[in-house]
Amino acid sequence: MQKELEISGKNIEDAIEKGLQELNCSKEDVEIKVLDEGTKGLFGLMGAKPARVHLTVKDKNRKEEPKKEEPKREIDFDLACKNAKEYVEKIVSMMNINVTDIKVNHDDETVNIDVATDSGSLLIGRSGQSLNALEYVVQLMLNTNPSTRAKVTIDTENYRQKQQDRLKTIANKAIEYVKRTKKIYRFDPMSAKDRKFIHKYFKNIGGFDTFSEGEGAMRKVGVKLSIDKN
Repeated sequence: MQKELEISGKNIEDAIEKGLQELNCSKEDVEIKVLDEGTKGLFGLMGAKPARVHLTVKDKNRKEEPKKEEPKREIDFDLACKNAKEYVEKIVSMMNINVTDIKVNHDDETVNIDVATDSGSLLIGRSGQSLNALEYVVQLMLNTNPSTRAKVTIDTENYRQKQQDRLKTIANKAIEYVKRTKKIYRFDPMSAKDRKFIHKYFKNIGGFDTFSEGEGAMRKVGVKLSIDKN
């Protein structure tokens, strides 16, 4: 039986799933090391790079050694905030969108940017695609400097919170459907950010299993009742 494997996929989730199938194991039976998170390419069009992971089948007879705590990476948040604001200003100006104000702050992990503009719908784009693309590009630019590799969120007109509220509404409808019919509910295709929110929402609720299926812009989330393993 093969004990370890390095494999690539369109994203980390896809690579892990392929590896588990090849090793004929469940996720609990392997140690996973992410070698490369991959990139979607600029606006999903250019420079895409696959994600790579290394899977090792756990030795059930070997006692696991306590994990050593990795030193916390130091981030210069003042510099990250300053650079992120400059990047947003330059990119948005290239989109011919008039910005009236940009507010930047940070918490322990994330640089939060709120853009005030008279063209909010244009900045947001269809289903938040333009806003997500802007956030993705700014993230890539910050990542070029190890001291500014903070997570980034970009918002305008409180779109992120409104979108989360919408996702919670359709998630609750899915809960009622799955409970009533005992069938799988499949959401409409959505962005990676929205899929991540849905997965986390159901995980916090408990009693449901979620999965992703489809490719590219047609990738969607499915939800079903959890199978009691006890």
